[in-house]
Amino acid sequence: MHASKKYLTDLSVHQALLLVDLTETNDPDHAVRLLLKEILQGLTEKGWPQAQLLTGPRIVSAEENYGLLGYDPEEVTLGSEHTRWVDEYSLLRTQTTSQIPAALLRAADARQAGETILLAAPGITFRRDSRDRWHCAEPHQMDIWVLGDPQLSTHEHLLRLVSDILKSAVPEKPWVYSDSPHHYTEGGIEVNVLNEGAPVEVLECGRIAKSLLERLKIDPLRHGGLALGMGLDRLTMLRKGIPDIRLLRDPNVRVQAQMHDLHPWSPVSRLPSIARDISLAVAPGLSEEILTERMLQAAGDCSDWIEEMQIKGRWAFSDLPVQAIERLGLLPGQENVLLRVVLRDCSRSITTAEANALYGNIQAALHEGVPGAGYKMDLAKG
Repeated sequence: MHASKKYLTDLSVHQALLLVDLTETNDPDHAVRLLLKEILQGLTEKGWPQAQLLTGPRIVSAEENYGLLGYDPEEVTLGSEHTRWVDEYSLLRTQTTSQIPAALLRAADARQAGETILLAAPGITFRRDSRDRWHCAEPHQMDIWVLGDPQLSTHEHLLRLVSDILKSAVPEKPWVYSDSPHHYTEGGIEVNVLNEGAPVEVLECGRIAKSLLERLKIDPLRHGGLALGMGLDRLTMLRKGIPDIRLLRDPNVRVQAQMHDLHPWSPVSRLPSIARDISLAVAPGLSEEILTERMLQAAGDCSDWIEEMQIKGRWAFSDLPVQAIERLGLLPGQENVLLRVVLRDCSRSITTAEANALYGNIQAALHEGVPGAGYKMDLAKG
């Protein structure tokens, strides 16, 4: 017997409906959407039909999410441990497969003999499962179902579909599969991509079960095909080399700057930064590149701590009051340059003493005015 249902509060439902679906069009599009578009385009280029894109509500009936797909009402999946129930008969969808039964009916009604129809249903889903760097409570999925003549329902066609998807999503990465029965498929398999030798589950698939077609009153003597569901979050992580699924939604500016393309991920430390402004007396006209090079040389073994350097301002000798010139140790013909230097180590927090020592070395190396002069502004943590 499954666990008794626990219903979401109105606030929880409202928050779930407001959560951004990363598969939807945005400006700019998220990497998750860019990847799904590459997958669908790749399938078309490899000879599969142009996808009919499906969209559907986040709140669905238990019949759509479970019943029509062949789940036993007593299965644990229906319990509140895994399902976010809205009321007795509806829930936040746990799978984009909830859109498939109605779409299959429409496709079977319209399909002519010899014709093949490809249905694609991407979107956000809502779970209550394990939590680690590969799991989150609101994963993004995409179902790909191909409906055609019964002859399409073969293991060979299924493996070709998997291969064509993975060639577009994670080119050059090897994959393996194992048997995995599903409620709505026959010959079901689970597919894992090998990531540095470790298997990561990315999709499940199989031949469309005759029992599903019969339940939907679709003639299995006239129709057959393939059913596949993939995890778009994991595929995006594997494609870019993102180490933690939480980064897909991380609001950090430096993280989000990398979430609008499919280029390889550049590590971003989640540890706190330390920022300081350093005011220097230097020869006029030194470029940012020269100042940066000198700064990195001065940092030595700690150069990897320097996350960012910006020139905040420049002032000529003649533009400064006497007090500032004296405090800076500015010599005639020199200029005052204000640098913002941000430190952040990728593996541990930098202590205040370590930061002070590094900033002192940078200032001493870059300062060209009166020896021992110059000043730094107050330390600030970012």
